[in-house]
Amino acid sequence: MFRRFAVGLVAMLGVAAALVGTAPTASATARNGVCESGEFCLYYNSGNAGSRVDLVNSQRDYGSGSGCIEFVSSGSGQGQCVKNNTASVWNRTGKPVFVFYNSDFGGVYDQIPDGAQVDLNANVKNNNASQIVGDASLRFPLAVDQADIKNRTPHWCWDSKDNCHHDYNAADIFAATGTSVLSPVSGTVMTKNVRAGSTGCDSVGSTVTVKDGFGRLWYFAHMDDSPAPVVTVGQSVSKGQRIGYVGTKYHALCTDSHLHIDMRVGVDSRVSCSASACAGYGFVNNQPLLRNAFLELP
Repeated sequence: MFRRFAVGLVAMLGVAAALVGTAPTASATARNGVCESGEFCLYYNSGNAGSRVDLVNSQRDYGSGSGCIEFVSSGSGQGQCVKNNTASVWNRTGKPVFVFYNSDFGGVYDQIPDGAQVDLNANVKNNNASQIVGDASLRFPLAVDQADIKNRTPHWCWDSKDNCHHDYNAADIFAATGTSVLSPVSGTVMTKNVRAGSTGCDSVGSTVTVKDGFGRLWYFAHMDDSPAPVVTVGQSVSKGQRIGYVGTKYHALCTDSHLHIDMRVGVDSRVSCSASACAGYGFVNNQPLLRNAFLELP
């Protein structure tokens, strides 16, 4: 966003200028139809043509009906909702912007570099529901090489963009007991529960949740209790920081050892549910983000 700072010419005015230096005297105005510095602008037509709207923040859902975000400038598409109607964009935010197919930052996406004036890719062109202003990418949540995952039986569906968890939007990434579990994001540890394994096949093992700066709450389960997760509630963690270790099959309901990961937006705690009972709680499809993080591994 464009900022112009007043500069005092005398000592007395210099103090005043220091006090107002962080408040811009001229700035971009979101949703006025003018694509200004600091904004992410969505266009109805390809080639940055047609009606546009200018946004400055992440959006969990562009909305539909009377409450939607609309194209506001003159031109083709004026007054229509931007959701599932955006063909091209201009990123002037100074950050990458991720445009997602689903609400709550889920599904396939397009990553728009700062400064780019482009048509959206085939994943989301005229099929856009939400956006993150900033780096929404993940670090793969296990300290492994690609071969470690590909060669396991069973193995996680690394080659699919579609959610492949059996009951709801989540991922079960099979890995050897003792593999380091890494936070895929920077954020704050919200919960930590240490649970022993059970030969009765009724233990989900140790669990941790981490909430990132975009409001995404990440849940990790089937971790070991000895050694236990290495983080504490309230601790800040960096992307790629170790949070625990993959447990045994007795930490994973007697299935093969693996890390379970799921995510919801706008909550501070993970809902108590399992299997198909989780389907109605708004868990988000993060398979495309996880897959791309995996493909960045050696």
